[in-house]
Amino acid sequence: MPRDLQETFRALYPMNGQSEQEANTASTRSAHRFLQPDALYCGDAQQLLPQIEPNSVALSVWSPPYFVGKEYEEHLSFDEWQNLLSTVIRLHFPILKPGGFLVINIADILVFKDQTMPRIQAEAVNRKRSPVTREDVLKAIEQHPGYNRYQLAKLLGCSEQTIDRRLHGNNIRGGKYEVQTRVKIVGGMVEDWALQAGLYPYDRRIWVKDAAWENSRWASL
Repeated sequence: MPRDLQETFRALYPMNGQSEQEANTASTRSAHRFLQPDALYCGDAQQLLPQIEPNSVALSVWSPPYFVGKEYEEHLSFDEWQNLLSTVIRLHFPILKPGGFLVINIADILVFKDQTMPRIQAEAVNRKRSPVTREDVLKAIEQHPGYNRYQLAKLLGCSEQTIDRRLHGNNIRGGKYEVQTRVKIVGGMVEDWALQAGLYPYDRRIWVKDAAWENSRWASL
């Protein structure tokens, strides 16, 4: 067993060296402090999990918020969402029996707007007011090397700002004014949180619903 987990296990198994009768007596004395089996409790998992008897759960199936903008999670920031999941995973470690399982039903990929990401200039095709392309401008310059951008604009039927944007890639209607999109693979995050808690990821089952590659494959037939 890794050294960093040995002390954790000693804290979880204080009954070592006691007789079975002594252990049962100690368990009976402390039982009133724990949530009772075969009962329903509604509340915050962060508050309720510490009230479950240690080493008493063989299987916990948990479906946390996916961080996809649902009403019940929209108040969470990305950091708060990460802290919620990592905390609840950590709180499972003391209550699981040796060999017990924690099953987490979670989205495998997150795609969301992130205010902290740098905003970059990007070509926003859907916002172009003029159909003139960079290639059109370069071709016009090649045919009329002495033209300035005002003359090029008149030739191509667009504004001189469009000429400047196409040549220098500074489409001011593009990405630098948009909140950037972050993509995160959740499986690796959950794995890290599990390992930090002392758990060992055993298996991963992913059900892919309406995968993009499926659509593209059928579209090409």
